[in-house]
Amino acid sequence: MTWLLRLYPRRWRRRYGGEVAAMLAGRSFSLAVAVDLVAGAIDVRLHPSATLAAATAASPQEEKTMLSRIARLECAALMGSDISRADQRKASWVLVGMTLLLTPIWMYAHIRIGDNPYVDSLSIMPFMIPLLFSMRYTTLKRRPPSVQAVFIGGMSLAIAAFMLAAGWLAAQI
Repeated sequence: MTWLLRLYPRRWRRRYGGEVAAMLAGRSFSLAVAVDLVAGAIDVRLHPSATLAAATAASPQEEKTMLSRIARLECAALMGSDISRADQRKASWVLVGMTLLLTPIWMYAHIRIGDNPYVDSLSIMPFMIPLLFSMRYTTLKRRPPSVQAVFIGGMSLAIAAFMLAAGWLAAQI
């Protein structure tokens, strides 16, 4: 998973890349840690004053704050997260509710347009978008709303683009 560290700014990698890479060494792939690394990279890029300031370590307090953020990544990987039952319920309701809302919209498009490989390729989106959105109550819980929006929106667009490429490929066959 150390390749995900390339998503971070160069200055951050110079200061913390070795420590995080050492922490990740010898661990098997974990989706939760991968999501946390990507969300952290988005956070560093969206809020550079809060996170990159510690990379220059103007004061011991700033250094301590950044190191505790890195340590939290390790603790989350070892012990699990601090997701409450209420958070789990919210995530479940969002997942089920949005899926029930988006599925008829996709079905309407499928009926209206007909058997089309592009529309068919998007059949997974009524589940994937709610799944990503429900992460704001679980995996992305500690992240600022701007980071959540970029992560959820970016991943939704990436999945839609991938699925449309699969639809294009299916249309060519």
